Amino acid sequence: MHLKAIIFDWAGTVVDFGSLCPMAAFQRTFQEHGITVTSEEVHQFMGIHKREHIQAVLSLPGVRIKWRTAQGRNPDAGDVDALYRIAERRILETVAESATPVPGLAEALALATNHGLKIGSTTGYTSPLMERLVPAAAQRGYTPEFWIASDQVPDGRPWPWMIFRNLEHLKVCPPSAVIKVGDTVADVAEANHAGVWSVAVVESSSLVGRSEADLNATPAKERQRIVQRATKKLAGAGAHFVINNLSELAATLEVIEHRLENGQLPPQLNHQWV
Repeated sequence: MHLKAIIFDWAGTVVDFGSLCPMAAFQRTFQEHGITVTSEEVHQFMGIHKREHIQAVLSLPGVRIKWRTAQGRNPDAGDVDALYRIAERRILETVAESATPVPGLAEALALATNHGLKIGSTTGYTSPLMERLVPAAAQRGYTPEFWIASDQVPDGRPWPWMIFRNLEHLKVCPPSAVIKVGDTVADVAEANHAGVWSVAVVESSSLVGRSEADLNATPAKERQRIVQRATKKLAGAGAHFVINNLSELAATLEVIEHRLENGQLPPQLNHQWV
């Protein structure tokens, strides 16, 4: 058996180094309601549908305390809907500006083409956001063969339905011949549920949450600490491979190809996500 396809996440994986666009939108939205949320509180839930993301942030004990202090009551479903509408609008306003490819993407795409791999994608973004991001990314050289948004399936990540839609559209099977590359715990869970190989990228990830310039300017020891923390979290979530950046994808492809040639399938993990 040989690899047949590679499915990329979007923000934090192939564009928007650090996944800063949604973070800024979330922080501004909460700030308008008198609540300061940290980048860590926002980024730990990156990769899922944005309404569920809002709900997850609101469920954090520290954020609930801040909400009660500012609003005089606990948040409810109406608050989730209101915050989601505002955050979605803010992301919509800026998402096209976040389409700059991460370093190494062009080489990764060339690598995939040379291996004869089809290229698909999944995302935690909704279709209105993707309708702005996709053409902006295309202008910068990124045009996957297929994309699908989290609102176009019954449930987004960590459920595997977006990956299955990719396999259907790309006419690829079995799942073990497919790699999913992402930057979040939700990406890892999505891949594991679908039975594909999970590759997690760290430096551009939402778990690191810094622009390329900021990360490069970070003192070596601090940078190492940040990267190691994100690596540990992604590996602990069940990623089969964790790479620093897309320049390391070539070596990972070789390892996976070798394992497939020897009859090894993606390890089945026991994490309970859904």
